Amino acid sequence: MKDMENIINQYLQTAIRLTGGLPGGPFSLDSTFDIIAGGGSDRFFLRIKDDRRSIVAMIQSGGPDEFSRYIAIGDFLRKNGIAVPEFYAFDHGAGILLMEDLGSLHLEDALEGASSETELSFYRESMEILFRFQTSVKKMMAETGMLSETVFNEEKLLGETEYFEREFLGRFFSSSIPKGWEAERRRLARELASEPLVFMHRDFQSRNIMIKGGEARLIDFQTAHRGPGIYDAASILKDPYHPVPPGTRKTLLLEFYYRLTETGAVGDLSFEAYRDKFIIAAIQRNLQALAAFAFLGFVKKKKHFLESVPRGIDLLEESVDESGEFPAIKAIISESREKLDM
Repeated sequence: MKDMENIINQYLQTAIRLTGGLPGGPFSLDSTFDIIAGGGSDRFFLRIKDDRRSIVAMIQSGGPDEFSRYIAIGDFLRKNGIAVPEFYAFDHGAGILLMEDLGSLHLEDALEGASSETELSFYRESMEILFRFQTSVKKMMAETGMLSETVFNEEKLLGETEYFEREFLGRFFSSSIPKGWEAERRRLARELASEPLVFMHRDFQSRNIMIKGGEARLIDFQTAHRGPGIYDAASILKDPYHPVPPGTRKTLLLEFYYRLTETGAVGDLSFEAYRDKFIIAAIQRNLQALAAFAFLGFVKKKKHFLESVPRGIDLLEESVDESGEFPAIKAIISESREKLDM
């Protein structure tokens, strides 16, 4: 514990030194700090306050490449009209980035107990971000070469279901692998990999959207790829942290589809065909989410992630039922429910 306190104090001193160039001058050495609860990554965050201001220091332990990606992608999104935190200063060697304090209100929190009108408004704002990803941001991504070497291809999609097989079926539930699983997961990867490549956040869910001043602000974009945009749509509309009511989901998906149609982004695809692709993406996404909940809760001992497993299974089953296919995944769901009830 003492070692951890010393490490945090070292990071704090470095962060305060970096505030020297901020408007209003450097923060005092007497500034206070709070550790902000992190999500599933190994990064952690300090909220540093003096008597007038507060900033957030991101401490990146994921290596220099991931640190550089966070800054480069954040700058790219901001330049292209996506609301992300402002960056103030960084020390690449120390892995510290000072950025705007967006507060503590995640979209998940804002939706809790919200009226249906407020809920719809927040989701429309979130879908507007995805619309820009698939139109203006996609255009600039192509022109600048952004993410040209980071494509969410069939191999990476298969990696997600291997993750599910290893962490959820193997380590968490010690379940058997049903006949047909291999063919079904390969079909998911093949179909999604054939979708047009756009700017893809890859973890576009309600804990990665902050609400500040009533506006949605995006975080955790360091794993962005060129990939199928419908994966991000499935991530937010089939989100285990805050499941969207089916009627609201259909409304949002219809609105999104018609807006994309006006730009030519979906070609001559009918809504029914677009919805089928959405269901495929939702199955893939919920398999990935369940693997992450199992890994973070069971292996990393972040037990609160296990609370989302039942809702993840519900959403996975809903999508499989909507598809009318994927019997092997249906068998996995049934066995998982039996083990959860034990």
